[in-house]
Amino acid sequence: MLVRTLLATLLIFSMPALAQAKKDPVKTPITVPVISPASKTTMSGSKTITGATPAPDDRAKQWLVLLDDKNYAQSWSEAGKAFQNRQKTNAWAADAVKRREPLGSVASRGLKSIDLSRSNVAVIKYDSVFAHKASAVETITLSFENDGWLVTDYSVS
Repeated sequence: MLVRTLLATLLIFSMPALAQAKKDPVKTPITVPVISPASKTTMSGSKTITGATPAPDDRAKQWLVLLDDKNYAQSWSEAGKAFQNRQKTNAWAADAVKRREPLGSVASRGLKSIDLSRSNVAVIKYDSVFAHKASAVETITLSFENDGWLVTDYSVS
């Protein structure tokens, strides 16, 4: 009987609060780290990363999709200066075909490691499975230039 009385009392005293909550719901604040274009993190030198700058592993994935889609000219144009200076568009396309065609299409790709030990350089490795190669490691080196991460090297083994 005591429990019923306590529950009834609790319900009676909480009714005004429940009614108010229905009229004007108060949202419980949730603390979430928000990265917005206004927030900035400075790397070495005068280069700046903003919330609008993709992380190096995201940028590597975007670039790999261009390779997967055999869009070699665009992958060259979205690469860094070191990559572009090493070979021209047609040479890169021929090299990419030579590297990727024997492997077949990509079946899966999982992040293996991210090395950020060098200033403004990221080395991303993926464990990849291709139609004609069950186990491969794709290595993408990126450098932070022109306010973004750009691919400077690619290898698959």
